[in-house]
Amino acid sequence: MKSQSQPVSSVDPGRKFAALWQVICKLRSDEGCPWDREQTFASMKNQFLDEVYEFIDALEEDDATAMAEELGDLFFHLLFFCRLGEDGGRFVLDEVLERIRAKLIRRHPHVFAAGEMTVSSEEVKANWEKIKREQEGKEYASLLDGVPVSLPPLLKAYTFGRKAAGVGFDWPDAAAVLPKLREEMAEVEEVLAEGGVRLEEELGDLLFVTVNLVRLAGYDPGRVLDRANRKFESRFRRMEEMASEAGTGLAQMELEKQERLWSRAKREEKSPDPVENFAE
Repeated sequence: MKSQSQPVSSVDPGRKFAALWQVICKLRSDEGCPWDREQTFASMKNQFLDEVYEFIDALEEDDATAMAEELGDLFFHLLFFCRLGEDGGRFVLDEVLERIRAKLIRRHPHVFAAGEMTVSSEEVKANWEKIKREQEGKEYASLLDGVPVSLPPLLKAYTFGRKAAGVGFDWPDAAAVLPKLREEMAEVEEVLAEGGVRLEEELGDLLFVTVNLVRLAGYDPGRVLDRANRKFESRFRRMEEMASEAGTGLAQMELEKQERLWSRAKREEKSPDPVENFAE
């Protein structure tokens, strides 16, 4: 096996890891915390997801201090799940760590196998899937079987589109999606008044096609929507501020005045305007 360069670290992470594990084991023990002893996989699931999103927020803000803190919270949750597994006799921490260590080595033969191997990132991705099938026996009846059931719907639609595109089932480009988008919009308009299950289905189709339009345009739909959310939040908060400065609140305003505030908030993103008295 080729010699590997050693990672640079100022401390031994193994000791800190073991110390954190001991803290978690203590919390789960009979002499530990009543709340921690009551927790289950189900009760911790949403808390874990919250911590993942808090880390993503820190990542988006490029806040190194917050990232380090949130990663610590994630380590806690991962080890807590391992403790739950041990308490229930389902698996042990040693097994979890050995499985991922072996998997990483197995799926990176260009790094860990004997002899020199030069591969591109695209070849690495292809080999990753090949190793999953040939060495690990992960054959799927459908190309979509490997997509996690619990993925958020927006991400799942994006993933389904990418998977289908991998075998050629796709629009040729973003512009080619537009007629389908108009078709789905027309179907929504047709059933909008009646509501019910049919409207729900057509709205879902409209969203699915929109996600694939974004994908073919070369963007991640989650990031695109997040940017739109941030823009809306910024403008709406500014509307609230301007209404308050005028001595009123948005709820007390007619829609026409609210729309004027919205337009002003949009203009202020480029050039701040003097405050207008919208309370009149």
